[in-house]
Amino acid sequence: MSNIGLITVQGAIEPSLESEIVIGIDLGHDSTVNSTDIVNFTSILDSTFDSEGVKLITTELSSEILTDIDVLMILAPTIAYSESELEAVEQFIKEGNSILIATGFRNQSNEPCNDIMNPFGLKFDLTSSIIPENAHVIQSAQYSTLSKNFTSPKIPITEDISQIVLPNGLGISFNDSKLISYQSPSILFYNPILLLNQNEAPSGNNTLVSSLEFDNGARILAISSSDMFNNSYIEPLPSNSSIFIDNTDFLLNAIKWLGRNTGIMNFYHSSVDKIVGQTISIGEMIFGNVTLVDSQNSSLSQGQVVIALERDGLILSQRSMSVDPNNSSNYKGWVSTEGLSHGHCDVLFIANLKGYHPLQFSASRVYIGRLFPTPILPNLAFWGLFFSSILIFLSMALFIRTSLKKYE
Repeated sequence: MSNIGLITVQGAIEPSLESEIVIGIDLGHDSTVNSTDIVNFTSILDSTFDSEGVKLITTELSSEILTDIDVLMILAPTIAYSESELEAVEQFIKEGNSILIATGFRNQSNEPCNDIMNPFGLKFDLTSSIIPENAHVIQSAQYSTLSKNFTSPKIPITEDISQIVLPNGLGISFNDSKLISYQSPSILFYNPILLLNQNEAPSGNNTLVSSLEFDNGARILAISSSDMFNNSYIEPLPSNSSIFIDNTDFLLNAIKWLGRNTGIMNFYHSSVDKIVGQTISIGEMIFGNVTLVDSQNSSLSQGQVVIALERDGLILSQRSMSVDPNNSSNYKGWVSTEGLSHGHCDVLFIANLKGYHPLQFSASRVYIGRLFPTPILPNLAFWGLFFSSILIFLSMALFIRTSLKKYE
């Protein structure tokens, strides 16, 4: 018979899921940023994500090449993309994947990048190399700048980032009509993340970093400086560098955001209660209560949240949680331990939202079991040995008592 829950999991804090993002870097179109220029960047990607998850693409882009890619990076290409490549990239977005695309002053022809971005309404404008207002100039007013003016509200890309090195930035424009005309998938949100002047409205040539989000989970991040990926601006910085900050955290945030492993769904509770090491009797139920929100703490009630028990990578038991009628972002539920074998288990929350990677958080580790094995019948050897030991002990005690009486 099941008892009412011995343990209540109050909630879980924001997870940090890094793994399983596969990053493809297009180097097959004579990029002005070659593989040697970005050794620091690719090394950090290898150490942060799975080392097998960074692929350098030196051939033409195709649906087959992009099949296993989650985030496609396009860095200042100078060779035009064929019609079939452009179709493959657009299909890549329609399948819910993401693109990081960057160009800059060194790439005097922006047509290859603009051909990629045109269907989505984004465009690099080669009118000048522009510098954010009030930015600290590192080398000269023409080449290297330090950008500060991130827009509000901030998204996870700019979380805990106050400034980045943005050498040779170009302007980026966005055709607002695409918000209506591009319907499959529809564009949910356009964000001019970094402006030439934060006090101005976005225009044709004053946006330095922009992003698009689609309703199928796809994302595009356009950056006006491909030079910011160079070794000079990524840890470890050269010993003779005069730069006191770098772009490492910003770019890692960008890859995680594009890979949809952060910022879309967060488990959150104001008073986190991780109960570790509790013993749960087999047959009892474990109750869960968790809040699911997006990066701006808006409720997410269209997904599915499951509470589960996991052991050694296997889900032993799981059950869908119900939405609290008084709070659409709060989920409540329970999972049974009936029929499980004894041993340690992790209590998990698993959230699924269409178009995004499942989000998983381990909230607690508990021990499931009883003092004695159960049921009795499958353990006759144990109980036989137990009772035999008792009989032997009683027999010896009786023998000693009888022997002592002889000598009284």
